[in-house]
Amino acid sequence: MKKTNLLLVLVLLLFTNCNNEPNIDYKYQLNDDLFNCDAVDMNLIKEAVYAFEEYIKDFYSLEPPYSVDKGYYFYWDTSKTDLIPKVESINPHILKIRDELKKIDNLWIINGDDVKLNMNHPIATCIGDNMEDQELKKIYDVLVESNTFKNRVFLAPFKRDPIKFRQDRALVTYLALNTFYARILTLDFSNLDELMLINRNRYIERQRLLKEQNKGAKRNLTPIIIDSIKN
Repeated sequence: MKKTNLLLVLVLLLFTNCNNEPNIDYKYQLNDDLFNCDAVDMNLIKEAVYAFEEYIKDFYSLEPPYSVDKGYYFYWDTSKTDLIPKVESINPHILKIRDELKKIDNLWIINGDDVKLNMNHPIATCIGDNMEDQELKKIYDVLVESNTFKNRVFLAPFKRDPIKFRQDRALVTYLALNTFYARILTLDFSNLDELMLINRNRYIERQRLLKEQNKGAKRNLTPIIIDSIKN
């Protein structure tokens, strides 16, 4: 009887462990590690980050020669807004990664179609601990600790610097999770036309707001009167 019970426990443990294994084929595990974080499966996070970098290299570089740096340079506009990434270019591997990330307990705050990285999750602490840019780290830590974190506020003082993005693996992890995977986490990819239309409308609205802001700035300019110089 005891042997039967022991065998049953072993089978259940094996079944549970198999179910917990990500249902994806890793492609980037020979790449450099990101940073240590015991609170989460860093193999999955690593796969997510490198898949994201290959995606922006291929679809945000705009012109050859394609590179990750160029990808970051042009993806920067997307990261600071509410635009959805180019859904028509997202491959099945990224969607599998997304589905595995979705399973991580408390990693996301989901409110309808609005999804954000949960800044109270231990991965958020690990990102802050490993961020190399000290000024940006200060802003990050203050926003997290005060529970007032907003993506636009965090990224606002940071200049478009693709080399710095690529070198700071904690910052890159933040960008991948909160500006890429979060935005595609709940999307229905069975209707790409609808998703592309949503993105197009958001882009048009953003351009309209920028034009209005520019017009307002011009109206508020105080004219400078230069007195004529008399001989």
